[in-house]
Amino acid sequence: MQNQLAVIRTPDFQRKKQAIHFALCTVLTQEEAAGAVRSWEQHVSASTSLFSGLTLFARKVCEAYGKDSRHVELAQAMGRALMNGDAMSASNDAEPVLAPVHAGQTNEFSTDVSGPEISTPEFASFKSLLLALLHKISERDAKLGSSCREFLLTVVDNLPWSPAQQGQVINLLNSGTTRQIRPYRAGQLNALMRHLVVWMKDMLGDETAEILFRHAIMAVEKSDAGRAYSPGEFFSK
Repeated sequence: MQNQLAVIRTPDFQRKKQAIHFALCTVLTQEEAAGAVRSWEQHVSASTSLFSGLTLFARKVCEAYGKDSRHVELAQAMGRALMNGDAMSASNDAEPVLAPVHAGQTNEFSTDVSGPEISTPEFASFKSLLLALLHKISERDAKLGSSCREFLLTVVDNLPWSPAQQGQVINLLNSGTTRQIRPYRAGQLNALMRHLVVWMKDMLGDETAEILFRHAIMAVEKSDAGRAYSPGEFFSK
């Protein structure tokens, strides 16, 4: 508990708290957002990471304030706030706003993948696994599949990757295909998969998410890409 309190007192956490308040204001009034921020601090103090249970928290906040239909929008805004970390960089207006990502806005993301093409076993396996998971999510709910793509686009755009590394995955999310010109360092793709794991568990529940992951992994393991690089490796620490 002392360690959690120490984290909450750090300047970096306070910046993220302010950014979260601004994100909440995209859906709530200033007064409602102030109350929700206090609830968020309690939520974070009991969580293993700032991103843990974020979508579920956004849903509960929207239900509490009669904004049920906007919980996905709020979760996206809060996710961007945590990854950006600086509330003031989001807007210089009197009423700061962190704009949610909507379908049709995907062209704002960098997709520069010009250069000699390469192919690494890790990325080939990752591509197959990510597409398999997106397909399974969309099979259950097409709208949820679209929301998942938007969430991942936002995550990728804020990861500390090179423009080419980002563009390779962004093109894959936008079109279902891509070309690779840059490899990834150990753990980079695992980090993105961890974000997806949290999102799927929040949106689908632990049991359903685990079933979809297991089925997707089994399907990819039967492919050439999966035999060359095990998809289970993306879930290792």
